[in-house]
Amino acid sequence: MADSVLYLIQGVPGRDGRWRESVEMALTGAAFALPTRVWLAADTVAVLARRADGDELLAELTGFGVTCVADRAHYRDGAPASIQWLDRAALAALRDDADRVIVL
Repeated sequence: MADSVLYLIQGVPGRDGRWRESVEMALTGAAFALPTRVWLAADTVAVLARRADGDELLAELTGFGVTCVADRAHYRDGAPASIQWLDRAALAALRDDADRVIVL
């Protein structure tokens, strides 16, 4: 079985190039059939919730099998429906179970 990768994404769409770079890295992993998840930071979730295109931005990831997760405590109205909301214990387990964790 391929190694699983967890990307902790802190960049936000529209602010700088970190978001685009993070998306491209996650998509590269998914293209090589690596089980790929992205953990969206609080600021990232907040920006995606405010943007009219938040769902479309995450669809680029989920369309290639990338799972998007975030801390349930950071839920915002308007957040993309494709985010899986996890409690802190589940997020810690996800991090601990990943073969590689990459902070972006």
